[in-house]
This record gives sequence, C-alpha cells and structure tokens, in this order.
Amino acid sequence: MKSFRTDGLCLGFLVAGLLFSSAALGADVPISEKARAHFNAGVSLLQDPDGARYEEAYREFRAAYADSPSWKVLGNLGISAMKLERDGEAIEAFQKYLAQGGAAIDRDEKAQMARDLATLTAGVVQVELSSVPAGASIVDERVPLQGATVKNTYGPVADKLVVGVRPGQHRFTAHLDGHEDEVWTADAQPGSALQHQFTLKEAPVVVPVAPPPLAGSPVTSAVPPAQAQRPVPTGVYIGLVATGALAIGTGVVGGLSLAKHADFQSKNDGSDPGGAQTLRDSGKTLNLVTDVLLGSAVVAGGITAVLYFSRPTLTADHATLRLTPFAAPQVGGLSLAGSF
Repeated sequence: MKSFRTDGLCLGFLVAGLLFSSAALGADVPISEKARAHFNAGVSLLQDPDGARYEEAYREFRAAYADSPSWKVLGNLGISAMKLERDGEAIEAFQKYLAQGGAAIDRDEKAQMARDLATLTAGVVQVELSSVPAGASIVDERVPLQGATVKNTYGPVADKLVVGVRPGQHRFTAHLDGHEDEVWTADAQPGSALQHQFTLKEAPVVVPVAPPPLAGSPVTSAVPPAQAQRPVPTGVYIGLVATGALAIGTGVVGGLSLAKHADFQSKNDGSDPGGAQTLRDSGKTLNLVTDVLLGSAVVAGGITAVLYFSRPTLTADHATLRLTPFAAPQVGGLSLAGSF
C-alpha cells in the first residue's frame, strides 16, 4: 500500500500488482486484459517521476472501470477525479469503493477514506444543468485565488446533467455544433445547489468571402457565357444619318437648280445674253451637284442596308463608317466607306 497527501486529504491508492493479483480478485468481477492494461497505465501516470499526471490517469481508470467494473478500480479513479476538481465523481467513486469493498478494505485505509469523503461531501456544490436544444457539451472553468484556471468538460447533456464542483467562481460555457455558445457565471458557495438552463441560438450562416489577390497575381473573374445576338453596328446609324442628310441636300440643291432654270427662261429673251449665260451655267452646276448628292444618298442608303442585313451574330461589334467629301473639276460629292 502506498499513500500520498493532496490538499490536506490523505488518500491511499493501490499499486497495480496488489489490485489485480490473482489472490486479490476473489469473488469480484472478472478483470479483462484490456482493463488491466488501462489500470496499470493509470498507476504509472500517477507515479510519474515528473509529477502525477491526473488528467491522463483519470481517463485510464475510467476506461478500466468501463471495461471491468470492479470496485478495486474506484479508489484510484476517485483520487484522480478529486485532483481534477470533479468532486461529484470523486464522491461517487469513494462511496462505491467503501460500500462494495467492505471487509476487504484495510481498516485504517477505510477510516481515512471515510474522513476524506466527509470533507468532500461537506463542501461540494451540486449544479444541475440542461440545454435547449439537448446535446450540448458543458465546459466548467473555475478561477482559484491562486494558481491556474481549473477546466473540466461534461456532457453531452441529454435531459439534465448534475455535477458536483468545488466552491468558488465558475464560468460554464455550453457548446453545440451549429449554435452560438452561451456562457453562465456563478458564485458557488460550499454545500449549495445551483440550477441553470442554457437556451442556445442557431449560429448565423457565414458566407465565405474570397481573399483579395496577392500583389502581382493575375486577376481572374468568371465570365458569363456569351448570348447569341445580332447587335446593330454603329455604322448603320451613321449611314442612316448620312443618307438622310444627302437626301435633304439633294432636295435643297434641286430646288435651287429649278429656280435658276426659271430665271434663265425669263432672261433668255436676247436683251441680256451675258446674264442669261451666267444663269445657264449656274443652273448646270446646281444640276450636277444635285445629281452627285442624289447618287451619294443612294450609295449611302445601299451601304447602310448592307451593314444592317449582313451584321454578324456577335456579342460585340466594331463596324465603322467614314463619310469623306471630295471635289474635282466639273464634279463633286461624298465618299462613304465602311468596315464590318
């Protein structure tokens, strides 16, 4: 038998050889090899030369007891739970250890454990927790006056969860996937009982945002598929304007030509041969300009029609049309050129 002192409580723990020796098993539940391996690992963790590793030992003793629920595991399980401030579990383990071990437990060890159990029971705080919806895990953090924060995790909470904790300031956090965490703080007085229900809200849906591109990186973006269409080229609109302008010009100059012809007819009576000749020349010039403008209007209208009816099926078009005036002896007009 070995013993050690923790926080003023003197508790004995059995080494693996004594606990699981064939002579010691008696009428107790059979001990599997798996349970034996977990228990031996837990004892080794308690006896670590660098200091007892209670959290890991606690997990090993729980695994051993789950596989082979022998009362002989409960002493060491209770010690580990107590060191982790899982006082409710420690009390339960010590109570079962004393009740089921009975006369098989050494008298001095039994008396000492009974005193330690009474000390734990007097100070433990019973906390009843529940969550809506059910299934939350509870993280308990106690901040002692000295030393690091003590943290324990319980749950998941099905209906309600009752845990025994050490007196002090506690921060309980309920966590459930898909929901926002909820925090409850409490001042746990020795021997008191607390109760709290966590009502968890669904977490908002977060839309991922693409990070900005790194400097020097090519920027790419999704381009929607092009839709088949036949846009009207800009040249068609220019052609319509040019055709209209040329047609108007044809009408104006044609009107002037007719007026000159009427003046020539009235002047051509032999009284002023020079004036009549001047009117006749002016009329011919106006007739020529009228013909040129009319021809240009026809050409512009033709090109505009070609541009419109032969426009391709594209998403973008860059048709162009150039209108250039020209003049030569006895002739003048406009040059219309386009590309599409």
